[in-house]
Amino acid sequence: MSVATVACDPTLAKIEEKIAAGDSLSFEDGLALYATRDLHTLGRLAREQKQRKSGDRVYYVLNRYINSTNVCYAGCTFCSFAADEFKEKARVFRMTPDQVFEKALETGRNFNQLHIVGGHDPRQLSLDYWLPLMRRFKAELPHVQLSLFTAAEIDYMARRHRLSYPAIVAQLKEAGLDNVNGGAAEIFAEETRKKICPNKVTAAQWLEVHEELHRQGVASNATMLYGHIESIEDRIDHLIRLRDSQRRSPGFNAFIPLAYHPDGNELSYCGWTGGIDDIKTFAVARLMLDNFDHIKAYWMIQGLHVCQVALEFGADDMDGTHGSTDEEMIYHAAGTRSGQYVDDREFRRLIENAGYMPVRRNSTYQTFAHDWNPDA
Repeated sequence: MSVATVACDPTLAKIEEKIAAGDSLSFEDGLALYATRDLHTLGRLAREQKQRKSGDRVYYVLNRYINSTNVCYAGCTFCSFAADEFKEKARVFRMTPDQVFEKALETGRNFNQLHIVGGHDPRQLSLDYWLPLMRRFKAELPHVQLSLFTAAEIDYMARRHRLSYPAIVAQLKEAGLDNVNGGAAEIFAEETRKKICPNKVTAAQWLEVHEELHRQGVASNATMLYGHIESIEDRIDHLIRLRDSQRRSPGFNAFIPLAYHPDGNELSYCGWTGGIDDIKTFAVARLMLDNFDHIKAYWMIQGLHVCQVALEFGADDMDGTHGSTDEEMIYHAAGTRSGQYVDDREFRRLIENAGYMPVRRNSTYQTFAHDWNPDA
């Protein structure tokens, strides 16, 4: 072994042996990865794991992003986006199906993913609203994959319509659902979850919704909200639960670490995550989640420059361009310093400058030439 590949931290040398043997890392291993000061070796181990999964490829998607409503009664303490329609009438917005459809097509048809995020809005979050709209999208845009809802929203609709998870998933799939967003996972540890999102699905319910999606052939993503009141132990517990769920019912495409943003919410005293914590979280996720193909660095959250560095710490995806008229509101309400739109040429430039090959994809990682156009 050359000097360049010797771990300074002896704990990482033992972890490297486990990885080489194909063994999954333990809870204690995860704690050790977060505790290490040997960032160079941590990055190398995560980068090598990324190479095993996706080689030199780094993915991005041309997408449209829409927040369809900010009305929500979940009451999460970390959220700056949700509005109470009775107490904050000036802040409330709620798009009609026609408005959502027109917004999606505002800048043309050359995109592969439609990503829509809303809230627990009793007027909008129903099958009566979504099924006709989803079918309309599939008829007009057959090349676009619908990446909709979170497990919390599906649970809400299931309870509202008095349907089981298998029954509601079957209806959503029939209407054209291709992928479910990974939001609402937050943190699975029960005591912490009760403090930050007591009115959402439990961890067990979140996992069951995703496992049912996978059983019926609908893909999904997974997330973890970090940097608030959770402990490092909570984070490792979260990753292991995701890994175990993927073993029970495979179907997770990607894992996305979501850095907590503090502006305008009840947990603002927690402050911002730091760059070291961010890149460690990418690396730890890549090493712990050995049965996940992709780790996504979402530029809207950490910013383009941190996400570019994350490519050296296990990430192999920088998410989507967003439409030039799209307005992401959830993280912007909480103070994100990123913009709203990145030209796909800039994505390719950043990926190439980092030494990787940019690859255009859709929600389920089918790939396209960078200049592919549905109208050509």
